Amino acid sequence: MSVRRTIRRAWEAYRLLRVASYTAGALAGAGGLAGAYWTLLARRLRTGLAEDSPEYAADTAVDPWHAGERAAGLARMLRQIRDASGARLVPILAAAVVLIALLALANLRMPKPDNPFDRDPVRLFSDADRTWIRMAAGGRCEHRRLFGLLRCRGPIEHMDHHYPWSRGGATDRHNLVGLCARHNLRKSDGIPTLLRTWLLYRSRLKYFPARLRGYAWPDGRAHSMRDDDRKELE
Repeated sequence: MSVRRTIRRAWEAYRLLRVASYTAGALAGAGGLAGAYWTLLARRLRTGLAEDSPEYAADTAVDPWHAGERAAGLARMLRQIRDASGARLVPILAAAVVLIALLALANLRMPKPDNPFDRDPVRLFSDADRTWIRMAAGGRCEHRRLFGLLRCRGPIEHMDHHYPWSRGGATDRHNLVGLCARHNLRKSDGIPTLLRTWLLYRSRLKYFPARLRGYAWPDGRAHSMRDDDRKELE
């Protein structure tokens, strides 16, 4: 048990490191874009100076781009860039903020379901559940890729807990997804993100029968209905 706990903690640390690296990459990209913009603007100022007053083009006291390490020239260059750019940097900064927010939202995971147990005493889905999910999903794997635009064309081969059973997810049809063998093995016991859950929900609204759309959002919770109570819905 201690080995499994250690592996799980290592995996959680890796996920946090990956989110941090995504965020750092977004910040670095935004900074690089802003730096490139400022560099091009400074060169435009230099070109304009050379065209308007060519006799001063080689004068480093006038041309801040060639001012080297002189503090006065650097300060002059920054002031000119600031005055010339004005509101042009606003869209760049806004795009960077939106990108960082999207990356953060895309990596938000589902909260742990409020179940009366740490692990559901029932581990496996029943044959009736297998028949039910195949009927509800049209026998096709429910895995989606490319931000939910494409759905796997493979057949349903495995039943899986959307919120992992090992982490407190219920063995319930509100937590059941039908997957092909490849995507089920790839999923493992990772906690799904809210974005992934929402994409699955939106797609289920299209192919689930109308009477079963109450099951479209896989919340991971243990609902009160059992097999005998579900017969009315089948």
